[in-house]
Amino acid sequence: MSLKVLILGAGYGTRLQRDLLNDTSKKYSHLLGVPKALLPLGGKDALITHWLDTLIESNIDITSSLYIVTNSMAYSSFISWAEVHNIPTKNIINDGSTSNENRLGAVEDIYFTIKTLSLQNSNLLIIGGDTLFLKDFNFNKLNEKFNLINSNDDLACLVTTYKVNDDNVNKFGILELDENNQVINFLEKPSSQSTNSRTACPCFYFLHYKSLELLKEFLEESKNNPNHILEDRDATGKFLAWVINNNKFKFFAENVQGRIDVGGLQSYIDANKYFDDQEDI
Repeated sequence: MSLKVLILGAGYGTRLQRDLLNDTSKKYSHLLGVPKALLPLGGKDALITHWLDTLIESNIDITSSLYIVTNSMAYSSFISWAEVHNIPTKNIINDGSTSNENRLGAVEDIYFTIKTLSLQNSNLLIIGGDTLFLKDFNFNKLNEKFNLINSNDDLACLVTTYKVNDDNVNKFGILELDENNQVINFLEKPSSQSTNSRTACPCFYFLHYKSLELLKEFLEESKNNPNHILEDRDATGKFLAWVINNNKFKFFAENVQGRIDVGGLQSYIDANKYFDDQEDI
C-alpha cells in the first residue's frame, strides 16, 4: 500500500502575525505575511524544507507522494517554494479560503484534499505545517512501525507522542495508552488532575486508508451538532478523539523525544536557535 504525505499549511498564523506587528525591534518584520510553514528556519528556506529533506532521505518520491494544502492568500508563495524544490505545482492544493474568518479548518482541509486528489485508497501521513521534531527523529522507524502494525490486517493507525510536564497538560491533546501502546483514550486539553497521563500527541499521524472514510462522517456529525463550532473542524485532535473514543478504529502510539511547534514569535525564535545550534554540532 502506497503512502502519501499531506502537509497542512492553510492556517493564517494569526498569533504569529500579531506578535510580529507588536514587535518594537522590527527585527522580524520581514516575516510579516509569511505562512508559518514557509518561515525560514535553521538554515533552510522554509520550515517545511526540513520535512522535504527527511522524506527524500527516506526514499519517498516527493513528486508523486507529497502534497500541501493551503489557502488562497498563501497559494502563490507555496507555488514559488514548490518550483524551487522541483515539486509539481499540481501537488499544491488551494482550499479557496481567503481569511481566518472563513477558513475551512484542518479536518475539512484533509477531507477536501483527499476528494480533490482522489487519495482515498492510499495510506496518508498528516503533518502539521508548523511542527518539526527534534534532531533524534527517525522517520524510517515510524514508517516501519506503521507497516508492522498493519501487517496482520489489523487496520490500525499510528501517532507520535512525547512527554509534557504537569503545567502543560491542559495545552495539548493527551493520550492514555494500554500496556501495548494502543490508544485507549484521547483527552483534548484536559486538566492535570483529570488524568495521570502526560503523553501529548502532535499533528503527525499515519492514517490507514480505511480510517479516511470516517472523515466525512465526523464532519457531518459535527455540522449537525447544535453546539458546532469551527474549532471542531480546525483541530485535528478533535477528529482523532472522536475516532478513538468511539472505538471506530485502532490507534497505536510511538514515542519521540519532543517537538518544535511554531505558534508565536518567541517559539519561532527558539526553534530557529535550536536548529542553528544543531547545525554547529
